[in-house]
This record gives sequence, structure tokens and C-alpha cells, in this order.
Amino acid sequence: MEVVDRLGRVLAAMPEAEVRRQQLCHRSVVILLYDEAGRLLLRKGLGLRGQGPLRWDLPVHSPVLRGEALLDAATRVLDATLGIHAERMRLVQAIAPSLENGNEFQHVFSLARPEGGSTLGQLGEDDAYFFGPEELRCLLKDFSELVSARFLVLAKELKLPQREHRPA
Repeated sequence: MEVVDRLGRVLAAMPEAEVRRQQLCHRSVVILLYDEAGRLLLRKGLGLRGQGPLRWDLPVHSPVLRGEALLDAATRVLDATLGIHAERMRLVQAIAPSLENGNEFQHVFSLARPEGGSTLGQLGEDDAYFFGPEELRCLLKDFSELVSARFLVLAKELKLPQREHRPA
């Protein structure tokens, strides 16, 4: 993957494990996946290093690979994770790198999917859930220990669940 400076300029290409070990600045994509009712899809998963208890997190996120455009990276990871091919995602925000977010320039995309379908089938219904605004507010406020550190930082930056959702 590409190592970038604080302005997003590419400095080098290195293996992902080494970039993460040294906490070097790099680009990533994150996709907020909503159903028709405007509920946000989260899944239970392990932390960044595959350790610790299961926490609620966004199901679609990935580093941007060497030479890859942001939309191409988002399309690739959405297809690989959920089997969904969608190129009409909307870039909603870019979040600057910090130690809290793993030194990632996080490029956040949004996509609306019809209710039902194969989205949960790919993840397993026990591990994924569409959270409505009030449920998400409660989860983040009263049960933050059940949420991944990455998603807590992202939710704060994006002002979730107050952020108005507009389907792509």
C-alpha cells in the first residue's frame, strides 16, 4: 500500500503489515451502507489486529492499494466483502489522519441498499444489524464498550447519528 504525507502525497509503497506496524500515514476507504429506511449497517467483528472481544463496526473498510483510485478501492472492497457491485457511491467526507484512527486518511463513502436482499446473507444475520438513528445513538452513548474504537472515532467525526442520510 502507499505511504503518504500529511498532505496526501505518495511517499513510498510498502507492505500493509509494515505500514501498520510503524503507524505510517496511509489512505483508506470506509463505506456507510444504509437500507431504505435510513438505518446503518454494522457488524460484529474483532479489533484492528484481530484481537479482543467482538465489537460493532462498519462492515466495509479497507486500505487503498498502490496506484488505486479512491472509488476503485471502495468498489473493490464492497464487492469483496458483501458481493455488491456499486459504482454510484457518494464521497461524504475525508477524515484527516490521527493516532486515534490508525494514521489513516479515511475517505468515507455512502451507499443506500434496498431492504433485505443479500447484504445480511453475506455477513450472517447474527453478526450484522441495521441500526436506526435512535438505536445508534443509544449504542454510542450507553454501550460504547460494545463498539470498536475505530467506529467510535469515525462516529464522532461524522457526527453520527445526527448526520442526515441522503441515499446515493
